[in-house]
Amino acid sequence: MKTYKNHPPVPKVLQDALKDYPELIAGLREALTKTGLTLFMSKTLRYDQFEIAIALLEGRLDTYWSDAAEEVKAAEATGDAALIAKAKEKEMLMIRCRRGRLRDSLDELERFFA
Repeated sequence: MKTYKNHPPVPKVLQDALKDYPELIAGLREALTKTGLTLFMSKTLRYDQFEIAIALLEGRLDTYWSDAAEEVKAAEATGDAALIAKAKEKEMLMIRCRRGRLRDSLDELERFFA
């Protein structure tokens, strides 16, 4: 596996959405270390890396969504209304990040790999 030194940043729209969850932003940053640019990389390879970055973010956001759904189940088991509301709020945020915010991030990622 190739090691890249120039990695794409976590797109700003995702950083803004997840500002209350720095550990999730760090997880996205870690995922993006598996992709990047090298000097004199061809346009074809840049596009491939762009696609890989999208897939990495999708995978990590899917995991966050799944984890948030589990947190809702655990909160519901406690019967604590405040805990349930907080867990559902986080789950909705993860859904919005995966379905909309990621799509809103594509331009920024594309500029990085252009």
